[in-house]
Amino acid sequence: MTPDDIRQDIELKVVELLKQKVADGSMSEQRSQKIAQDVLDILKPGMSYTELFRAIPKLDNTATEIAPIIIPYLRDYEQNVAQATHKQVVELIRQGQYDIATKLAKKAVDQDLDLVWEGKSEPTK
Repeated sequence: MTPDDIRQDIELKVVELLKQKVADGSMSEQRSQKIAQDVLDILKPGMSYTELFRAIPKLDNTATEIAPIIIPYLRDYEQNVAQATHKQVVELIRQGQYDIATKLAKKAVDQDLDLVWEGKSEPTK
């Protein structure tokens, strides 16, 4: 999955949520348009994985309604990037490579890691 695929998936889910909320009357058309514009302003075509995963947490800063959409992406980042990086840092420390461990940990905190998407498939039920 490319960063643009992820971006488009998020945008589609946001549009579907906004349409549903406007239809059931739980959100005004103006609020819906504001959230949609904010998402388009934050998520840009051509973003790298790093840029995308820095931007995703900003989406619900002014629109808590879309938190359920972005939480799975943030959880995926935490599980697949942050925790994996933590394990690498621990291993580097065990090997006595403190400078490399420090640099890697700083990159992780700054979200400045070179990310690669690794898709997983699960059998259908």
